[in-house]
Amino acid sequence: MSKSELCINLWFCFDNEAGFVDAIAGRGYFLNGTDEQKTATLKVLAVSDYLNAVWQPIPERYQTTLVSTDENKTASFSGVVHSSDIDVLGLDLFEEVFKLIESVNQAYLPIKNTETVKVPDEPLYVITPLESSNGKIKAITG
Repeated sequence: MSKSELCINLWFCFDNEAGFVDAIAGRGYFLNGTDEQKTATLKVLAVSDYLNAVWQPIPERYQTTLVSTDENKTASFSGVVHSSDIDVLGLDLFEEVFKLIESVNQAYLPIKNTETVKVPDEPLYVITPLESSNGKIKAITG
């Protein structure tokens, strides 16, 4: 049997109208199989497992600047990103999520032969956007 790999599901929840992300989350899974099999498993789990994830706000170090073209004014907001920026920001946005995944998995260390859990530098992961609209949340898959 091959050694399990820590694989990660990541989610971000954005407002349908404005497109701003208000929360991020992630869960770790120890999976076996090929990368394709692991990715397929993550995608299946992503549709519903966000309900069991611990959600966190966007870190304050991220800022968004809004420009009003009518009045030529700008306003900056900390802890806010736009959903269109997720690909640009990459995994750095989820740094605190990774720390939480590592800390949750440390609770199982008393099990014999268990090593400290670390999220790999280049984890196998799936990012799933969750759209918030009219008080309902829906996973966007495709």
